[in-house]
Amino acid sequence: MSLTSHLKDIRSPISRFLAEQLPDTRAVLTDYRARLARFPAPLKPKAGAGLKPEYRMLGHTIDHRLRISLGAPTGSPIKEGIVRAVIDDDGWPSREVIRAVQKAGDTMLEELAGYENDAGQPLCLAPAEEDRLIRLCHVASSFEAIFRHCGWMRGNSLGLCAPDATLDDLVAAVPDYVVDDIRQQMQLAAHPGPFENMRRLPASARVCGPVFDGSLQVGGADADFILDGALIDCKATIRPERISRAEIYQLAGYLLLDYSDTHAISSVALYLSRQGALIDWSVEDFLNLLGGRHELPALRDACRHTLTDGRHGNPLPPLDPSRPLPRPRSAPAAQQSLF
Repeated sequence: MSLTSHLKDIRSPISRFLAEQLPDTRAVLTDYRARLARFPAPLKPKAGAGLKPEYRMLGHTIDHRLRISLGAPTGSPIKEGIVRAVIDDDGWPSREVIRAVQKAGDTMLEELAGYENDAGQPLCLAPAEEDRLIRLCHVASSFEAIFRHCGWMRGNSLGLCAPDATLDDLVAAVPDYVVDDIRQQMQLAAHPGPFENMRRLPASARVCGPVFDGSLQVGGADADFILDGALIDCKATIRPERISRAEIYQLAGYLLLDYSDTHAISSVALYLSRQGALIDWSVEDFLNLLGGRHELPALRDACRHTLTDGRHGNPLPPLDPSRPLPRPRSAPAAQQSLF
């Protein structure tokens, strides 16, 4: 189970801990929606007649393309997806297709490795190169889906290829609307979008796909980015006003799972890729808006105590009566922008 799966179960230890210690998601959402109103309407994919956009896959694809701009073209979910492609779904796809897909996946990794660079990559490449790269990112997303499902799930487009398919065949099968949609999102991320500043950060300040001390206790949680201390979750939703309690607790969960402060997270943010919008909060403001009554180190220690059934960490100390109450719901977050 992933962190999001744990959060969907209101009886899970992490769900109960967050609901008890950080109960006021409404205050964060009120602030989020007030700031969301400043941005234009989100882009929408145009799949054409007879096609329905695969929104989840488009979300993974823009995530991979943004990672390439930060100099990190591949990650363990993609690599593990290629390995786990041996796990069929009750005989689907055939062994011949699986062998072809895995071989194409290995070739894909070699090609994507050429984009690995400490200096990052431009957010928008020349048209032909950008077209190819977006298609590669979409194929990579299908391998990530295999990783997330611990094997094949019917409907994965990779399983529909021919037994002798090559990487070029898989790339050519990516629908054109995917390329158009991701290209537009990348243009929003570029000048004067927030990702241009992030791309220019030193390599040591850019972490893609970060994992945390407590990741394995919630199914191997990995976030999207930590950039210059900002924990950022990318959302490619066409309905950003529907961001809800679940997305806020996802950010809070990642924040608390960094028990030893390995990533030195100083702020949390949602990046809305279809609007080029970054909405962020300092850690202090975020926890205060959520109604937190304890400092971050104590919350992390208590979260660890809860998720390990008391084997590690410590329960929360008594509340300090001198600590001021959390800021009221109507108060805006102090940090309006990362940059």
